Amino acid sequence: MDHRSATQCLLLLQKVSSLTELKQVQAHMIKTAIDQNLYLVSKLVEFAALSSTSRIFGYSREVFYRIQNPNLFLYNTMIRGSLINNVPEEAIFLYFRLRGESLLPNNFTYPFVLRACEDQLELRCGKEVHGCIIRTGFGSDPYVLTTLLNMYSVCEDSMRAATKVFDEMPVKDVVSWNSVIAGYLKHGDLVSATTYFDHAPEKSFVSWNSMVSGYANLGRIEEAKRLFMEMPLKDAASWNSLISGYIKAGDIVSAERLFEQMPEKDVVSWTAMIDGYLKYGHYHCSLTLFRQMQLVKIKPTEVTLLSVLTACANLGALDTGSWIHGYINKNGVEIDNNLGTALVDMYAKCGDMDKALDVFINMGRKKDVITWTAMIIGLAMNGRCREALQFFSNMVIEGVRPDEITFLGVLCACSHTGLVKEGTHYFESMSKDYSLVPRIEHYGCMVDLLGRAGLLEKAEEFIKSMPIEPDSIIWGSLFSACQVQKKVDVGERVMKYLLKMDPENKGNYVTLSNIYACTGRWDDVAEVRKKLKDKGIKRTPGCSCIEVNHQVHEFVSSDKSHSRSTEIYEMLDLMARRMKVVGKLSSNEMPLP
Repeated sequence: MDHRSATQCLLLLQKVSSLTELKQVQAHMIKTAIDQNLYLVSKLVEFAALSSTSRIFGYSREVFYRIQNPNLFLYNTMIRGSLINNVPEEAIFLYFRLRGESLLPNNFTYPFVLRACEDQLELRCGKEVHGCIIRTGFGSDPYVLTTLLNMYSVCEDSMRAATKVFDEMPVKDVVSWNSVIAGYLKHGDLVSATTYFDHAPEKSFVSWNSMVSGYANLGRIEEAKRLFMEMPLKDAASWNSLISGYIKAGDIVSAERLFEQMPEKDVVSWTAMIDGYLKYGHYHCSLTLFRQMQLVKIKPTEVTLLSVLTACANLGALDTGSWIHGYINKNGVEIDNNLGTALVDMYAKCGDMDKALDVFINMGRKKDVITWTAMIIGLAMNGRCREALQFFSNMVIEGVRPDEITFLGVLCACSHTGLVKEGTHYFESMSKDYSLVPRIEHYGCMVDLLGRAGLLEKAEEFIKSMPIEPDSIIWGSLFSACQVQKKVDVGERVMKYLLKMDPENKGNYVTLSNIYACTGRWDDVAEVRKKLKDKGIKRTPGCSCIEVNHQVHEFVSSDKSHSRSTEIYEMLDLMARRMKVVGKLSSNEMPLP
């Protein structure tokens, strides 16, 4: 062997930074006839396998699988590399391959294979590895036993085995105590977790945080708060656990108070609060907090951006949503399925379908059923119903299988366009072609479709023939159609069903009053309004939002809390007067005064 060439290759491997350079080193090895040197090949594989770049790891595979009789070091290297590159299933395959070649695993092999079993929740494989650990004499190795304990703690129905491993460990360190505590918390056994926590000779940040988080996640917020207060030291994870617990329990006020008291907030803290506000419909607060997060220069994660985009979609905050899209592009954030779908949904709900289409097209072939569905629903919602149906056809052609939500979008598109025949076809196609069972929402879409088309009697029969019990929303959809179509007889029949289901719903009385008014039955209108008054039912005021200069303004009917309410009402009066003038004009389309 040319020792000089070998030394040169080893030095080159230490400086390699790309796949091209790695291939050049291998070419040099072949050229100088040292490519059969197992030590050099092992170093080549080690560098490639332990790279976190998928292309370089793929190259290590090519080299490894061409080696005849690879040794245990090479197998350990590839197993470890499989975990680094998020392919735990290959680590398990390599383990069984080395066993098939009569190689005995060692204390480096077992921890990585057990981590792969943990990632894949492969309990059966983990048990086989456990048996091999005992047979090969590693049953007392602390590091091997700790990873074995972790594996059992994570997999379902295996805490008895985890406890046995823990109890038989000759030396128990902080990590092992943390593992058994976390395992019991994961399985919802707070009693056992508390017992082990109380008996732990040394309580670390991890165990304290696990207990606080465990109690909080299971809704035991008072116990979580007590442990939090008892903690000798608290880090960001401690505060975040309790904040998340309050949010999960629906106590957003306490979560907000705790967040404000935090000495040092990290991105998890900000994201938890932003998502918490979103969860309970406080969309304005989500956006306000996001802007504060930007001011203190905390870089948002993908989860943060998803929450803020959802808030923008619900508020119609197009300017803010567009700014976030620009931020994503400027900072090189990959637009994966989740972010892409959130952007499509945001633009669609804000009425900018052209931008939604741009995002959709630029996603290429990464789109899944959720992305397609967001696009179909967005088009239908914005009146581009024919396009929505065309997108559905394209989706099927590309081999993406629609789900129940997709069909809701398709049926809505048919309803808004009056396509009764097509809507019926799609409704029947759900069960016939895709084995999907229609839910009550799909039946509601069909009732809406028939009602909009004026087929009220057919819609009524459709409701009566439903295999599931119709709710007040189904009957309410037909009721609204009665007002549009001025069908008093059907409306009165529907009202009887609605009175049984939801007798205090003021909207039903208002709709019935409107049906009578449309047909000139003013005595009946007066009678319905008297019933409303006698019952003490008042109409809920309407509400709307508009975004101006990145600020969302909310308006409620008859409310005067807005700082510029006087000007707003003056403008409304002016517009009303002008509309009255236009209404009295002939079709000459004279300009407004």
